[in-house]
Amino acid sequence: MQRMIYMVVCACVVALVGCSYTVKLDPNIDPTANIANALPLRVGLFIPEETKTYVMSDRSDLDKYTFQVGEALESIITKSTQRVFKEVEILDANPTEQMIGDLALDYAIIAKVTSAKVALNSDEGFFQDSLEGSTQLSVQLSFLDPRLIQAASVLASGQGIGSKGRGAFSTGKSEYSASVESALRNLGDDLIHQMYGNYDIRKMADQKMAPAESPAESTVKKE
Repeated sequence: MQRMIYMVVCACVVALVGCSYTVKLDPNIDPTANIANALPLRVGLFIPEETKTYVMSDRSDLDKYTFQVGEALESIITKSTQRVFKEVEILDANPTEQMIGDLALDYAIIAKVTSAKVALNSDEGFFQDSLEGSTQLSVQLSFLDPRLIQAASVLASGQGIGSKGRGAFSTGKSEYSASVESALRNLGDDLIHQMYGNYDIRKMADQKMAPAESPAESTVKKE
């Protein structure tokens, strides 16, 4: 009898406090934006551990959902950078002057999350509940020159909105993931546009593409 009472009390507590769900995002999300030609620059990309393991969460009704976005975020930043630049070296440590020199990099890039927000709610329907999510993610890429001086900065954002009917026996994880995955994909597209269109980065690329002066041309100009 006491065991039965204990089980009933536990069930009531769970019903009151809700459940906690951990959602791991698909790391194979691809950006959709394309550019005509990659910029002729060799860059090193460093993604800190706090970005690789980034999580975001919000409470929906009585249920809490925590999204492990780090792996997918690392992937989308890497893929976006590889679309913009001709050569991308993945850096395992914070860049140093010697590292940049040894790898002959034009830039070392450091990526960090500047803001993240996810809001979840459910709309009760006659036949099926609709689970809705709204997600916003912003990332900053700092471009360091060979002397570790910041030469350019790119701030990109991605927003995603998703609404899906709850599947039979579903915990809501896949339905709520829709807005987060959409935000990551849109973030990748914005990263591509922001990097490719950045004035300082394009200026460096134009200098790399400019034909070198021959000694004769140099002499004529000096005279």
